[in-house]
This record gives sequence, structure tokens and C-alpha cells, in this order.
Amino acid sequence: MKKCPQCGRDFNDDTMSFCLDDGSDLLFGPASGSGAGDEPQTAILHSTEAPNEAPTRRQINTTGETLAAHTSGKKRSSALRNIAFVLVIIGALVATGFLAFRYFKSPPPQVSRTTDNLKTQRLTGDGKTRGSVISPDGKFLVYRRLENEKESLWIRQIQTNSNVQVVQAGELEAIRGLAFAPDGSFVYFNAETPESGLNTIFKVPTLGGSPTKFLSNALDITFSSDGKQIGYVRYDNAAAEAWIFVANADGTNERKLATFRGKQFTSTRPAWSPDGKTIAVGIGDDDLLPGPQYFIGLISTTDGSISELGSRKWAGLRDLVWTPAGDAVLIVATEYVGTPGQVWEISYPSGEPRRVTPTLRSYNDISITADGKSISLIESESRSNVWISPNTDPNSAKQIMPPKGDTWGISWTPDGRIVYASDQSGDYEIWSMGVDGSNPKQLTNDRIFKAGPIVSPDGRYVVYYSAEGGGQIFRIDVGGGNPVQLTSGVGGDNPSISVDSKWVLYSAFIDGKPVIVRMPIDGGEPQRLFDGLATEPSYSHDGKYLACFVMDEKTQRWNRIAIVPADGGEAIKILEAPPSLNVSSGPRWTPDGKGIAYLASRGEKTDMWVQPIDGGKPKQLTNFDPPTIVRREYSRDGKQIAIVRGEATSNAVLITGFR
Repeated sequence: MKKCPQCGRDFNDDTMSFCLDDGSDLLFGPASGSGAGDEPQTAILHSTEAPNEAPTRRQINTTGETLAAHTSGKKRSSALRNIAFVLVIIGALVATGFLAFRYFKSPPPQVSRTTDNLKTQRLTGDGKTRGSVISPDGKFLVYRRLENEKESLWIRQIQTNSNVQVVQAGELEAIRGLAFAPDGSFVYFNAETPESGLNTIFKVPTLGGSPTKFLSNALDITFSSDGKQIGYVRYDNAAAEAWIFVANADGTNERKLATFRGKQFTSTRPAWSPDGKTIAVGIGDDDLLPGPQYFIGLISTTDGSISELGSRKWAGLRDLVWTPAGDAVLIVATEYVGTPGQVWEISYPSGEPRRVTPTLRSYNDISITADGKSISLIESESRSNVWISPNTDPNSAKQIMPPKGDTWGISWTPDGRIVYASDQSGDYEIWSMGVDGSNPKQLTNDRIFKAGPIVSPDGRYVVYYSAEGGGQIFRIDVGGGNPVQLTSGVGGDNPSISVDSKWVLYSAFIDGKPVIVRMPIDGGEPQRLFDGLATEPSYSHDGKYLACFVMDEKTQRWNRIAIVPADGGEAIKILEAPPSLNVSSGPRWTPDGKGIAYLASRGEKTDMWVQPIDGGKPKQLTNFDPPTIVRREYSRDGKQIAIVRGEATSNAVLITGFR
């Protein structure tokens, strides 16, 4: 028991240091009315938090006894009433002066939160952990890893480092969205089988057993703290809509809580607050472009109304979780596009941000223990290098640049030099070098993330994506200098340049939907070229067509390649592609114009394939062990190919000491 020497209040939580009313230092002592005094009881603590956690102001309900006047019995004289009145006035003046002195002259001490005491412990170390979550009691870690190109799911007992495989490698595909039930008995996750289809939630006992299908057409499950309700997401890419649903813990009695459509969308899994009144979720809003477009949305579980936590906006918002005390939301966010994801603590309800991880590594998949003392994360980094082949066979390529950093796009100049985006200087800039890696030259130096450089066929310009302005298309001279911003507003990505060097073709989001757009290379009004949901456009070598990836609106998968006239219109041909299509690296026309080269991933491997445009069977061109292929580009004369090979490593880590 602790007691405030100023106001006389009792506090049952011995971990508290300061009075919630006046900030006085709390002292150990007997409860009021126990013999040490006969002051009235002032508050009853109705805690909704976990045991041994300090209650907050919103949990304190004063009782009717606090100011109850005992008027029964004897009547007091007028003199006594006057004396009492004077004493009350004097007491009030003294109390007012004392409080003014404390708050204006000597503010009450506050608990300082710094990152000085952060401790990081690696929980896995083979570099193949791709997702993880810690159990509420902190004893177990469930994680997914890659084994010979196939995914598996494991449970690790953290104290003993013993592991149990709960999903065999290859038993399920596309495992993601891991979550423990609040009591730790089951692990829930999204996965796919040919029978289950896309966005199916499975569950498996924590101590091992067979995974069973739990919920269809749903992803990113979250639990209420009492384990009685669940929340999850459904979406429709074709309609550009997403919904947050809540239901009973067994999936029954579901109801739609919130809807996002068009320019506003969800960016993280939902997270249920400890008091059950709010679901937090990352929200992106295209209307905020060209500035940072992501923020934390708070959805009322009563009426579905949405408010914003704080005023801070982010370039990217990947993941979030509530602290068990309900006094903050921990997020993984990026301040600028292309920068590593870091952990931030956002105070609730003030919305004040505080950075937790001061490192240069990238984080994701945040979870927290029930006592709020430890968080688990996926810590990752990647390295890549450039290879050049003397012919168009990628298997003949030789490394010309060591893996100094990561490479985000590559292109050829008409005279045979290589232009690429790299972070080898510490920032993502545009570089050029000889075909043998000689004479590297940095072409930009504004310290803003860049990707996807493409050289104009006339050799005058380099066009690329920049994170500036929320993600825009820029142009510089081929030797560097004279930057020109071509797009504005919603911006664009993945540029390609027409054979006559007059048009820039690119991907954009309009009303929340991915579309193909072009604009003059000197700037001007954008023109939409294709009505379907499409991305990653690329001009053919003869300039007559463009190829792009399109979505199958029925299955919601990016597994088709469309061939469209260069000036736009209906697709003249739709080619089927595998579900493992790597959408982040667009289609490229083969030098003879008879095929579309693309990348397809399976597990940790990505390889190059060619799909004949006559509809023939696709052909696999590479079978690389890591470092795997992540970019490829044919030379302007069609006689060589440049590829980027890279490897990403990621491990689960435990961070303690952040509060």
C-alpha cells in the first residue's frame, strides 16, 4: 500500500511513484482508516488492465463517499459554522498557494524514456526468418522460414532455444499475418492452398498439431484482449475497397465495422486496444500526396467512426500494435520513401511520437508481450550486385560490381554504359559506369530515395522514380544535372520511354486503382492508356506496343500480361502468367520481339522466364542459387543483358529496455 502525504489518497499498486492528482512522491504506509488516520476513502480503482499495471486517470471512478456530508443528529451553532467557514477558506488558500508553487515553480518529476537501455537479442540467426510474433507470456516465438524454396512454420521456446515445426515445408503457401490467441493456445495465420484460395485464415495448436481452416476471404486477424472477439480485413482490388470486420472469436456474428474506398486504404493489420473500445489501423490517403500519406486511424468498435491519433504523417506505415497498458501504439514506419522501417512509440491519447530504434537496419512484424516489457521484430537487410553477359543468356553473366549496397533498377545507354540506382554512397542515388564496372560516376546527390532509372533511346535523359513529393517521376541529363520533375499530385512509378524519346510511360494510382499513364518527356498532361487494373508498363523495341501486368479481378491475383497498342486502347492479347509472378519487376520485351521476359519467385529464389507472345508454353531461363536475380535489362542493340543479383537476410530479434 502507498499513500500520498498531501491529499491522503491510498494506492494499491506499489509500483507507482507519484500521486495521480497532485504529483507528490508516494510513501509506503497503512491504508486510510486503518488506525493511522480516519480520512475518508477517496477513490476506488476499477482496473481494466493486466494485473500489476498502474491504473490511469480514466480508470479511476470516485465514490459517493468522497464528499458526503454527515448532517444527521445535532445542529451546530452559528458561531461554529462561521469558524468552520473561515477555516475552509484559509485551507483552500493555503492549498492553492502550495499547488501553484509546485506546478509553476517546481514541476513534478516525470519518468524519462530514452533508448539508452535498449537491449537486442537475436532469436533466429540463419537469415531465413521471414515473419514472426512473440506469445503473450513471452515464452514462445512463432516464425516462418524458407526451406529449399518452400515455407514452413515453427514454434521456438525462447528460454531453451528448442524448436517444433508446426507446418511442414510446402504444406501451405504464402504464409503471413501470424498472431497468437490471447491465451497463447493457438497460432493463427494467413496461408493458401489450391483448395482454400486466396486470403484464408488457418489456426494450429501452439504445441503442435495439424493446421485447420478457420476463416475464408479474410486476412490479418486481431484479437480483443479478453479473447472473445476478432477483427480482420477483407478487400476488393477491382472495386478499390477494403473493410474492417469484427466477429465472435469463433468467426460467427460478423459485422462490418469500417469501409475504406478509392483514395483511402488500409496499410497495416488492425490492432485491438486493451480496453476493447478501439481498433487501430494504418491508413493511407492519396489526397495527402505529394506529402507523407500514412497515419494511424482509430476506429470506434461501437459505431465505426474513425479518428486520427496525433498529427504525424509517414511515408510508409508497415505494422502496429498497442502496448498492454493502452497508453501508446507502437508502429513500424518510414519517414521517407526508401528509408529503413523503424519502431516508433506514439503516445495515446496525445499522439506524441518517440523513436525507439535508432539503427540503420530495417524492421517489420512487430509484436509485444502481455507485460509490455519486450517486443519482437523482424530485422532485415539486403545486398545486391551487377552482372553483365556477353550475350543475351543471363547464365553467362559475370559480376562487374561487388555487393557494396543494394541496387534498385538498371538501364543501358545507347553507347553501352550502365545506369543504375544504388545506395553504395549511403543514400539511394543514380549512378553510371562502364560495361566492365569501370569509371563509376554519381549522377544525383540530393539524398532522396530513387529507383527504376531508364535512359531515353536518344541518349539525352535519364528518367527515374524519386521519393520527393510523395513519389514522382523525374528527369535529368544523361551525364547528371538539370533535374526536372515531370509528374505531380498522385505521382507515378516504373517509367519506360518510347522509341522516339517523346513519351514517358509509367504506373499511377487514380482513385485508388493502379493504372497505366503516359505524358510528354518534357512534361504535360498525363493520359490514361488502358482501362484495366495494370502496373509496370514497358514499350516494345519497335515502339508499336506496350506490355504490362494486369490483375485477374476474379481471383485478385497479378497473374496476367497484357499487350496494348502504344497509343492506348483495348488489350490485343492477354497472356497467362504464374501466380508466383514477381510484380515488382516489370515485363521486358525480348530483343526479337517474340516474347515477354519476366521474373517469378518461389520461396527464396527468383528466376527469369520468357512467355512467347503467341501463347506458347513459358520457358525458364535461369535456375540461380542465392544470390538470386532481382533485375534484368537487355541492351539497346539487343546483344547483351545486364542483371542484378541480390540476397536478403532477415532474423527475428527481441528488444527490451525501451520503457
